[in-house]
Amino acid sequence: MQKVTEEWTPTGVKSIFILSLGASTDTVQRPTSVGAGVQYTAICGFGWRFSFRVDPQSAPAVVVDDTGNTIESFQLQLFFDPHLIRAAAYGAITLTTQVENLISPQQAPAPVTLTLPRSGSDTPSLGSYVYASTAPAPVISIMFAFPATLGLTLPHPLEPQMEQALEETLEGNELVDIKFYAFSRRGLQCVTHPLPLFAKSALLQGFSDDLDAFLSGRGFSESEVVVDLDSHEAEDRSFEDYGYGSDSDLDSEDEEEPAPPPKASPSTGKSKPASGEACNKTSSPRTEQGARMGRVIVLKDTAFKTWKALLYYLYTRRVNFRPLKSEGPKEITATGPLCSPKSMYRLADKLGLEELRTLALASISSRLSEGNILEEVFSSFTSVYPVIQELEVGVLTSNFSEKASTGLKEMTEKLCQGEKPYCAEILFKIISKMAIGAGASQA
Repeated sequence: MQKVTEEWTPTGVKSIFILSLGASTDTVQRPTSVGAGVQYTAICGFGWRFSFRVDPQSAPAVVVDDTGNTIESFQLQLFFDPHLIRAAAYGAITLTTQVENLISPQQAPAPVTLTLPRSGSDTPSLGSYVYASTAPAPVISIMFAFPATLGLTLPHPLEPQMEQALEETLEGNELVDIKFYAFSRRGLQCVTHPLPLFAKSALLQGFSDDLDAFLSGRGFSESEVVVDLDSHEAEDRSFEDYGYGSDSDLDSEDEEEPAPPPKASPSTGKSKPASGEACNKTSSPRTEQGARMGRVIVLKDTAFKTWKALLYYLYTRRVNFRPLKSEGPKEITATGPLCSPKSMYRLADKLGLEELRTLALASISSRLSEGNILEEVFSSFTSVYPVIQELEVGVLTSNFSEKASTGLKEMTEKLCQGEKPYCAEILFKIISKMAIGAGASQA
């Protein structure tokens, strides 16, 4: 098996192989490894590899052509060899195999999950496949996925959009053609202090239909206006109907405000869109006496920190989550913009960014403990999302303690007094799950 390429993703590594064929010019081509025993591929990823064996077909099934003639065939047995990472504490990894020009007993081979580190020298099987000698060269793709909670930063090539944007700078085009305003602070009855963020719209497209629709300006008032991005100022300095009052990515009024980026010299001839509108057409940057021209979007339901972390993720495929407030103060060593996993889950769910939503969910799950589970399960955030409810109710009921019993009693009293009415469904789920568990233990 010859490794032809390796693709790095935010969560793993995909290695692609071709099963080499012999140089025979006969109609029947024999794999070079027939009868050669166990062989190994080149090293993949951080040090793992795959072993394989090709033998004459011995399975009950016989490969025949359309006329009923038997076709010489061989059996490929494929294994995972941890090799250099056998002692690595990566946790529960997943290997998914896809094949072309091979016959699999299963139409879609099931993913194989195993835990690292591993003792001994075992090589878990990734399946057995049949190769008909008249078929084209088999292609085998194996995806090695790390657990999202591991927090690894994996290398990845430049996206085509990034390559094109960088190429355009060679001709003097700008890397900025859109400006966002996002509120950064929480006031008494509103959010305040909108701060600017700049981006290249082409680098934000293609991730989801909902995000593409948002960036196109749908849902905003129609406008054909472009503005000088460096001189444009947000007209609204506060907004009342934010919709997520407990957003921990909003600073309190007594906290230090993030410093806005320095402004360029203002240009003449600029025109402003109405607040909350997105201009639907872009023009070439620097069309007015050196000004950076583009569209403006005012965000009225996403905090500055969350949107900045989103832009960073879309550019780099990396996201850095802060601890939950219910965890208390913790040291943070990550580089790059930080955001609340709950705020990012909310935004990713709204924009249809499934991979980012999964990363945020994994971060929330890893931060739940006996000390904060009651606060989290009865939060307004949890009440909105059934997936979060199932996760946190499961954590609470499977690790129920005397402390949790006392806390649940206090929370039940609050609900009966009219506090936290949005938690009634959550309380019902907790009681139902505990009752089912008690019934199962008595059976």
